[in-house]
Amino acid sequence: MQLVFALNALGLSVWFPRIPDVKAALGLDVLTLAFCLFGMPVGTMLGFLGVGRIVRHFGLKATATWGGATFLLSFIGPALAPNALALGLTLFVCGLTIATIEVAMNAKASQMEAALSRRLMTRCHAFWSLGTVTGALIGGLFAEADISFLRQQLLLQPLFAAGTIAFGWLLIPDAPRAETPERGVGMPSAALVLLCLVPIGALLIEGAMMEWSALLLREHVGASPFVTAATFATFALAMAIGRLAGDTLAEALGAGPVIVVSTLVMSAAMLGFALSPSVRASMPLAALLGLGCANIYPLTMSMVAPLPGQPPERNVATLALTAFTAFLIGPPFVGMMASLVGLPAALALLAPVGLASLLARQAARRATRR
Repeated sequence: MQLVFALNALGLSVWFPRIPDVKAALGLDVLTLAFCLFGMPVGTMLGFLGVGRIVRHFGLKATATWGGATFLLSFIGPALAPNALALGLTLFVCGLTIATIEVAMNAKASQMEAALSRRLMTRCHAFWSLGTVTGALIGGLFAEADISFLRQQLLLQPLFAAGTIAFGWLLIPDAPRAETPERGVGMPSAALVLLCLVPIGALLIEGAMMEWSALLLREHVGASPFVTAATFATFALAMAIGRLAGDTLAEALGAGPVIVVSTLVMSAAMLGFALSPSVRASMPLAALLGLGCANIYPLTMSMVAPLPGQPPERNVATLALTAFTAFLIGPPFVGMMASLVGLPAALALLAPVGLASLLARQAARRATRR
C-alpha cells in the first residue's frame, strides 16, 4: 500500500519544479497561471461525485490500481498544452482522475488497518511524502539539465503507471461488503464536518508549497532550479520523517496535542518561509514547515474513520473530498492574491489560516462528546 502512495506522489510532484518552465514557455503571467491551476481542483470536485459508483463496481483494490495508473498517464497532458486554455483543460482531466485514486488509496489503507489490526495511515502518508521528495528532486534535475517537460513526462509517467499496476495487485483482497440497500448520500454528523475542517490549513499550505515555492524561490530569492527543487524536497522529507514518527507520537501524547503543536509550528514556519530573504533561511524554515504539516491530515484521517453514523469508507471519502479540494484549490487562490499583493505576502497570509484550524478541532471535540 505504501508503494502505491509513493508512486502517486512521484507522478504528481515531478510537475511542481517545472511550473516556472511551463509559465515561461507559454508566456503566462501569475494571474493567468492561477486560473490555469484552477482546472485541477474543479476536475477533482467533479471527479469525487462519481467515485462511489466506481468503487462499488470495481472495488477498492482495482480502483486504487487502475485509477492510479490512469492519473499518472493523464499528467502527460499538461506537457502537451500549447496555450493557457489547453493547460487548464489538461489539468482539469488530471483532477478528474486524481479524485478516484485519492479516495481509493485512503479508503483501502483504512480497510487494511481494520483487517491487520494495526495503524498504517501515517506510514502510508509518509511514503507519499517520500515520493514527493524524490519526484521534486527528479523534476529539478530534469529542469537543471534543460530537458523539456514533455520529454520528462513521456519518460517517467509510463514507468510510474506500470509500477502502480504491479504493486496495486499485491494488495490484500477487498473485505466483503454487506448486502445493504443503497440509501443515497446521508447527511454527515456535526463531528465529521468539524473534523473535516481541521486539516484544511495544513493542506492549503502543503498545496501552496508544491505549486508556488518554486516560483517564490526562483523569482524572489534568486535560487537556481536545482536548489529550488532541493528546498522543496527538504520540506517534503521533513514531512516524511514527521509522519514516520506520527503513530508513535500519537500513542504517547494523544492525537489532539500532536495536532495542536504541529499547527503552531506550521503557522510560524509558513510566515518565516514566505518572507525569507535568502535560501540559507528558506531551507531550514522549509524543514520546520514540513514537520509542522506532517501529521495533521493523516491523524485526522484516522480519527474520522471510526466515527458512528456512516461506514468508515464513507467517512474517509468525506474527509478526502474536503481536504483534497482545499489542497488543490488553495494554490490558484494564492496566485490570485499574488497578483494583488505579491507572492511573498500572499503566502504569508496562509499562516493565520493555518491557526484557524485549531478552532475547528476544539469544536469537533465538543461535538464528539455529545
